[in-house]
Amino acid sequence: MAKDLDHSIEQKLLHTLFFLFGFGIMAWVPRFPELRAHLGLENGAFGSLMSTGSVGAFFGLLTVGHIIHRFGAFKVTIASIVILFSSLAVLVHVQSSFLFLIFNISFGFGITAVHVCLNSQGFHFLERSKINLITSTAGYWSAGSLVTAIVSGLLVGRVGLITHMQLLSVVLAISMISIVIRLKSVLLESNKDSASDYSIKQIFTGFRIDWPVSLGMACVVYLEFALGDWGTIFTKDRLAVSGGLSTAPFIVFTAMMICGRLLVHRLQRVNPIHVLVRRAALLAGFGFGTSIVTATLLPDSLKWWSYGLFILGFAIAGLGSSFAGPAFFAAANRRSSLPSAVVVGQFGVVNNVLLFGIKWIVAWTIQFTGSIALAMMIPTAMMLATVFFVDSLKEGSKSKV
Repeated sequence: MAKDLDHSIEQKLLHTLFFLFGFGIMAWVPRFPELRAHLGLENGAFGSLMSTGSVGAFFGLLTVGHIIHRFGAFKVTIASIVILFSSLAVLVHVQSSFLFLIFNISFGFGITAVHVCLNSQGFHFLERSKINLITSTAGYWSAGSLVTAIVSGLLVGRVGLITHMQLLSVVLAISMISIVIRLKSVLLESNKDSASDYSIKQIFTGFRIDWPVSLGMACVVYLEFALGDWGTIFTKDRLAVSGGLSTAPFIVFTAMMICGRLLVHRLQRVNPIHVLVRRAALLAGFGFGTSIVTATLLPDSLKWWSYGLFILGFAIAGLGSSFAGPAFFAAANRRSSLPSAVVVGQFGVVNNVLLFGIKWIVAWTIQFTGSIALAMMIPTAMMLATVFFVDSLKEGSKSKV
């Protein structure tokens, strides 16, 4: 029977999984204008319907970590991948808002389940090898989302949305499952000590919230969520550019995010992570906010200047928010005594609840004001508020729960 893989091979396989994960779940983002038209919805209703994936994500975050602890990562990861991509394949077919809601909840659960499985394995790898992959895996996830944004942008008007998503779902599901099978010998095993099993009651009574880290994480990551949900629609509606050009700002945003995540280790040789995150949050908040406000105030005759400012703003946002999220994520695990799979889930629950409410606020701000630019000031303000929570990233900081 094969024993543990070499750490270098395991690292490459984990990076590949994160790349494919990002490639898969972000593939439809550049095609949201088509999806909105397919469903026949206005911005407010579309944004609210999309946010229902958070319901599935909530249950996934609350339970999947405990399921991995009970049954091991191998079976749970494969089941999660199947749920994820089968839901995506069905979502682009339906035109009923009710059916879309049901399968979007399933899709949200699948995303979260795979997220918990892969990140738990990342922490498991850290424990065994003393090599921290948390930021680099986030970089590979972003690389996958960048490549898929480019591909999706090129396919707009050439390949139908349904054909694109169906083919992608089948190919990625098979590819990711084959990698998981190869990783089987090093995946988290089921808990052998029945005394440390978690009951359904304990899932709730044992819930712990590390507020400084959770609030900091919610503040810093929502800009990424907002641009993922609205970035393409924002550019297309505000500037009336083609489908391919409307994806360019989001592509630039993702590219800069990759650069930040893959290069942050060099910056940490000079400054500690909490100092870097403080500076990055200020850069992202002021840089993005200023660029977007200026771009929207320019007259229609300066359309391409506005477009250039959109790209600049998205680039600054990507660079400034790149490593802050993974930094809070790693701090949550370091500050907790619970198993990593459970920490990933519980930490995510709090952020999911917070982000669910914020998504609704942003969606209906857009609906009632008709201004996506105004709504984007909400994640801008949140990014700036991140500076109040960066002390929780200090190496010696401890959770009070």
